Amino acid sequence: MLLPNSRPYMKDDSVYINQMLESVGKISSFTKDLNRDDFFADAKTQSAVIMQLLLVDEVSKKVSEKTKSSVDLPWKDIAGFRDRAIHNYFEIDLDVVWNTLLSDIPELAEKLKGGA
Repeated sequence: MLLPNSRPYMKDDSVYINQMLESVGKISSFTKDLNRDDFFADAKTQSAVIMQLLLVDEVSKKVSEKTKSSVDLPWKDIAGFRDRAIHNYFEIDLDVVWNTLLSDIPELAEKLKGGA
């Protein structure tokens, strides 16, 4: 219940950035020393990575426009990961996931650390 003239509790963007960094760190630890064949053969790692990517997707939607404008990232692409990776009902395109790991995760970590 809100008191008159009070606002709902909103987290500071640093909380969201740190949550995203935590997920990126987990992804990095899950996939350290894995090549594409290893990743495609390991359903447990796939599930763990996909879960963390979905968390990044969801948390990115909570970051304020002010913070987004100060951290040079493709925020719409980050928030749209689920749409790119999941086709039909839970049919996941592992090539999209793998390419995200190779090309997007290192940049995401670097830019989030710089903006945090």
